[in-house]
Amino acid sequence: MDVAEIVAREFGLGPVLDWTRATAGVMNLNWRLVTERGTYAVKLQRDGTPEQIRAVHGVLAQLDFRVPLPLPAPDGDTLLRVGDDWYSVFPWLPGTHPREGGLDLDACAAFGDMVGRMHLALARLCPPAPPTIMDVPAAGDELREYAELGPGDEFDLLAREQIAWRLDLLAELGEQRPAPGPVGPAGWTHGDLQPYNLLAENGRVTGVLDWDRLGVRTYGLEVVRTATITFSTGDQGAVDLARVAAFALAYRVHIKVSDAELADAAHRRWWVLATDPWPLDRHYRDGDTTCDHLFGRRGRALRWWTGHRAEVIAALTHR
Repeated sequence: MDVAEIVAREFGLGPVLDWTRATAGVMNLNWRLVTERGTYAVKLQRDGTPEQIRAVHGVLAQLDFRVPLPLPAPDGDTLLRVGDDWYSVFPWLPGTHPREGGLDLDACAAFGDMVGRMHLALARLCPPAPPTIMDVPAAGDELREYAELGPGDEFDLLAREQIAWRLDLLAELGEQRPAPGPVGPAGWTHGDLQPYNLLAENGRVTGVLDWDRLGVRTYGLEVVRTATITFSTGDQGAVDLARVAAFALAYRVHIKVSDAELADAAHRRWWVLATDPWPLDRHYRDGDTTCDHLFGRRGRALRWWTGHRAEVIAALTHR
């Protein structure tokens, strides 16, 4: 018996009509399951222990937003173990992932308002979070481990070019490494608000998916990361700063993040793009090529951002 039939049987979903891998995401394993009783999303849970995942499911059940609520099996558990793996099942929610430029300025503001209210709700529902968290920015030494790559395929050529450029950038701007220490304000955040984890209808964000990374971070990081990824404008890594401004202004109605804190969060996010080797680690250390495209995308974003740092901060702080 395959996984689809086991899941359908254990959750009482009826005979299986279709079982298709969902390919829109990047790092998650999800399937679209169609049975005689309806359409469902099935998720292979790999980003936490069963206890952690059940805790997240408990929070989702209390949120006043459109989020995927896990279905309980007859024994009440929202997780099903099949071999060494754990699966969750959710109703298939309506909507599509927002496309580039698909949210107008009013929709960007409405999205910022949603994220602000979401953070307030998480603060009420989750254990108390510390007001600040420690951040120790990397020095970029990890990139040097890959600097001597030999001849290879197209990815190797891209990696060599990108690493050389980043090391030159760090040599020029290394004194701007963010200072290690406590940063804030911190609180419970989604952790990966980007188009593949959003659902939109009629030009508005209406749902938030994939809560596996729910955790304590700085609010500024969630704002900066969400805005610069969601409002990216194409292959050159540029960001629509008017949309960033609308999003950030609406968010700050609910969560008080100062101009200085947002500027610091933007600086730290830019530094992460310059120094973080995780796509290289996945490719060369783990033999996983599924995120190769993200290395080039992050490189283009870094190049654009490096030339527009002041403008990004101005948009975030609405100056």
